[in-house]
Amino acid sequence: MIRLTDPTLDAALRVVSRYGMRRTTMADIAREAGVSRQTLYDRFGDKDGVMAAAIRCIGEETCAGLRAAFAAAPDLAARIDAYYRLAVWPVFDMMETLPDAADLEHGMGPASQAASREAEAAKRALLAGMLRQDLPPACPPAEDVAAFVEQASSRAKMSGATRPDLARFLAVLRAAVLALARP
Repeated sequence: MIRLTDPTLDAALRVVSRYGMRRTTMADIAREAGVSRQTLYDRFGDKDGVMAAAIRCIGEETCAGLRAAFAAAPDLAARIDAYYRLAVWPVFDMMETLPDAADLEHGMGPASQAASREAEAAKRALLAGMLRQDLPPACPPAEDVAAFVEQASSRAKMSGATRPDLARFLAVLRAAVLALARP
């Protein structure tokens, strides 16, 4: 399960993983977080605001972890592995705990959807920066390769695939990126 540094948002994720997005209420989140509903409404506006804040927090914490891991990794293969370890597997594991994974995506409101798009864009930008140093000039632009990796891994982790299926898919995706980077 993804753990967030903000206890209120961490509580929101626990409740959503227990009940699903649509069945979760502000009262459920408040009870789990040990705060009043009014505190939640004052801080986040509504359930969509809580989830948008949680998604932003996940995105920021993931990006911080990716920056550190990319800086410490000795080569492209290790950086790709770090991306999977920090940005793909935790979300897959969270989706596995949900009573209805499709409910998360379909139950998101406009603020949550916007926060999700922002987090995806931030991860793509980090991936592009990481890839830029390893892709030869004859390759597609790093931004395009990053978008492909982010979108493909995102769809794969959300598709309901089993852990072994996802592992095989990610291994092929890794091999493809490494093949692009070979001179």
